[in-house]
Amino acid sequence: MIGTRSFKVCRCVICFILMLTIFFGPCVKCSATDDAVPLSEDTYNTLLNGTTVYNGVDYAKKYGYNPLYYFLNYNDLRIAFGADPAKLVEHYAIYGIKEKRVANAPISRGAHAWGSSNEYIVPSYQKTSKQKDGMVVIPEQLHGNGGMNARQDVEARSIARQLALNIYDQVMNPPSNQQGNSRSTSSNSSNSTPTVPEIKMVAYATGIVQAYCNAGQELTREQVQKENSKVYRTAYGVFCSHRFTSAGATRALGLILDYLNDIIQQNNPGSAPIKWVHVNANTWNQQYCQIACDNHEAYADGILGIAGYGKHPLEGGVEKDIQSYVSYATLSNILNTRPPLDDFGQPSTQDLPKNANPMSGLPGYDEP
Repeated sequence: MIGTRSFKVCRCVICFILMLTIFFGPCVKCSATDDAVPLSEDTYNTLLNGTTVYNGVDYAKKYGYNPLYYFLNYNDLRIAFGADPAKLVEHYAIYGIKEKRVANAPISRGAHAWGSSNEYIVPSYQKTSKQKDGMVVIPEQLHGNGGMNARQDVEARSIARQLALNIYDQVMNPPSNQQGNSRSTSSNSSNSTPTVPEIKMVAYATGIVQAYCNAGQELTREQVQKENSKVYRTAYGVFCSHRFTSAGATRALGLILDYLNDIIQQNNPGSAPIKWVHVNANTWNQQYCQIACDNHEAYADGILGIAGYGKHPLEGGVEKDIQSYVSYATLSNILNTRPPLDDFGQPSTQDLPKNANPMSGLPGYDEP
């Protein structure tokens, strides 16, 4: 009896104490966190324009610190601080440097059997009409050439490199009648990294590949099954033999993008890389390039001649996001270095049989 009464008294005391704590104690803030970072403003611009200074030291100038890279590279920082540039630079100054965290470039996420060790985590929607947050991982794939022999590879690469050089020059140094439509470079006071209008170059490259495709013949599945050669799925098929599928158009476009990236990095060290993934490779679905461009997700489709930020329209992208980039490529002077037919009505460049390779036997040019 006494024990029961004592238990009731203790329970009442504990309840009374808990009530006092709830009503008069400090507020307890509870929150659930995960890898998603809900924000009310544009993540990219918040970070791109964010401070790089902590306690009077500009870590961008001293260490090449970039708040956007620091945010994208580390999930724990995204969870802890969100897109708060002041907190991010404070963490970098106090802990990040000692922990050897990378804040001046995208970092590796681990090697893959089908690619290199680099993966680029970039915003997916910030430059689209959807204007919402989201990240996507774009791996730096090691791309095959589709089966070109040595001579075909040399010819296709030579054309792709010339086209890339021309694209870079046209975009960075546009003719006087296009000056109003093109801004070659821009800079940001809080970020010393140069910026290049890469999406314009991607769109220009897409328009050129479509021009090549229009000058040739896109093979059907039935025609492909009758072909003895696999050239239709290569850049050579687009640039030289004028017989291709979406696989060849994608590889031709990707080859130009590879050279564009090299040219951009040589002339503008520190610029965002252009990296592409071959979407739907080795299938009969529409194939195109998913791209890390201007530190954002983008796409380019050589067959359809469309390019833009965000997702491909086949993957839920918005068609109106395409127009500004496609119009640039369409109105520019698209180069087609090889006409479809010669003076006798024959293809200007024919796919030579392997045993007729003029470079056969030369060092480095033996057939595979």
